[in-house]
Amino acid sequence: MVANCYVLARGVSVRSEKFGLLFYDYRGPRLYFVPSRDWIPPEFFDGTENSSDLVEKLHEKHGWSMELIGSQLNRIFQMLESKGLINEQSLC
Repeated sequence: MVANCYVLARGVSVRSEKFGLLFYDYRGPRLYFVPSRDWIPPEFFDGTENSSDLVEKLHEKHGWSMELIGSQLNRIFQMLESKGLINEQSLC
């Protein structure tokens, strides 16, 4: 997994819920429910942590395969990016 940072798109907010993350797009307005459980904290999208660090943290916490974690996170990030909710940054 390439180490990238992600930030919320303009007009988007995120908060943690029991199921995972709830994104609110003020431009719509629209709500997006992401069943990510406790994998991704909302603070991740402030652009200061990269995806590789998140993979390592989840691996240490749960003991799951880093490849599995990376592929699942990539899927989530691609979906969020395709909906215009987050933007990828190559540097943190």
